[in-house]
Amino acid sequence: MAILRALHAERLKTKRTLALWLAPLAPLVIIALQMTMVVQRQEYYRAQEIANAWIEYGGQTVFLWTMLMLPLFITLETALLANLEHANKQWKHLFALPIPRGAIYLGKQVSGMAIIGLSMAALYAYIILSGLALRALTPGLGFEAPVPWWDFFRYIALSYLASWLILSIHTWIGLRWQSFVVASATGIAAMIIAVVMFESDWAVWYPWTWAGLVAYKLEEGEAMLTQLLLGSLGGLGAALLGAWDVVRRDVL
Repeated sequence: MAILRALHAERLKTKRTLALWLAPLAPLVIIALQMTMVVQRQEYYRAQEIANAWIEYGGQTVFLWTMLMLPLFITLETALLANLEHANKQWKHLFALPIPRGAIYLGKQVSGMAIIGLSMAALYAYIILSGLALRALTPGLGFEAPVPWWDFFRYIALSYLASWLILSIHTWIGLRWQSFVVASATGIAAMIIAVVMFESDWAVWYPWTWAGLVAYKLEEGEAMLTQLLLGSLGGLGAALLGAWDVVRRDVL
């Protein structure tokens, strides 16, 4: 009941905030980029005689989102959620309420997971809608084929699970340190390292590459079960450790 009360409070606090509105808007950046690339490379698509343009288009979109945008978006969202309390110096008031401190932390964690989940659901819808738009605007590229609904759902859902660990890490960083700069710098540095490391043998052990790896390997027909399990179950474990660290601190 305490967690439900904390979640209800988080829902009221995030209502009409930038953190919530960014969830359905951020994926549009990748969608606009991908649609532009398809329109500009029509001859390439026709020359290659791509059997299923849907898979290539959707797979590339999910990969770009999970590799480039998602780590930064998680950094921004968790920092914005934490800043709701940091900016107004609310921690002393919250920790004085007759609610377990752990419930307050987990309320933040679940709110962040819900917002990221909303962005992934929006990405799923945008991929399909933009593909249908390309079918009408650029006939003959392969978008006349049936929409692979299940494939896209698999790419996005499993990538989302693989991102739980970095979501828990950034939630802890955002709540542990008041400075927005600390949270932002950590996320930017981690994303840059992920891009540089992606083609190396170390990528399979670096959490910020796991969502991108899962999406990339699924498109090629491979499964990254280790990274999927480490990302999802590790995210739950990191959330509990983060809650333990934050709630035992003195609030000054």
